[in-house]
Amino acid sequence: MIDREGLPLRKVGVVLVLASVAALVPLVSAAGITRCFADGDTLERRLMRGNLDGDGVPDEVWVGASRSDGRCRYYVFARTMSGTSRVHVPAPDKFSRSSLRNFARPIALVRVDAVAGREIAVNLLQGASVQPFGFFTMRLGVLRRMDIDEDSPQPLAAENMFASGGGLSLMFGTDCAYAESPRTVVFSRAYPMGNGPRYIVERRWYQVRGYFFARTSHPTQRASVRLSRLRALFPEFRKDGLLPHCDGRVLDPRLA
Repeated sequence: MIDREGLPLRKVGVVLVLASVAALVPLVSAAGITRCFADGDTLERRLMRGNLDGDGVPDEVWVGASRSDGRCRYYVFARTMSGTSRVHVPAPDKFSRSSLRNFARPIALVRVDAVAGREIAVNLLQGASVQPFGFFTMRLGVLRRMDIDEDSPQPLAAENMFASGGGLSLMFGTDCAYAESPRTVVFSRAYPMGNGPRYIVERRWYQVRGYFFARTSHPTQRASVRLSRLRALFPEFRKDGLLPHCDGRVLDPRLA
């Protein structure tokens, strides 16, 4: 049953907070790091090729780093016929530094908005099961981070990120919502409704405006559904919730 007016969530609030924290525990310790990327995390592994700016010529996007005063500074780079540009990715804590060192890489080149070319999804954090990621795009030959408008509620506690993955206690799905509204992605989460077989699903929509995202006028949709019907009724949870219906190239979530 779908309820666009909302469901009382006080009983599950504490469970959601605890599940979110547990799912985002970093897999690798940041202690003793002397290089910006882990052994085996080669440039080729951190790079994707595709048409970023719509000119039909293959481009490249990758995650790189430089060292300054003994600390690593991380960037997303894009190289097109117009040149190379980059966007700094802040790493204010051990969790983000560990994630960038071990897991940062482009995971999708997909069409989200109406501008020629592809938007870039980049894995920037990594938990035990949840995969938060940010979007980037080319505008007038320059790479831009697609932030979420400050007046819009953030999908995650992690700023300017969407997410996929999760486990039975909390699942995330992000997908293109072409049929719902132009230039729009749907961001959903699902969590158990008590101890039974039913789950609460919450869905929110974000639309590209310029080169950032803002919440659309669609109200938050909440539904109660049996777990066995989750992916059939809410297809954004298919393929581990990683952009399953976006036009373009998306890495296998098991490999991303």
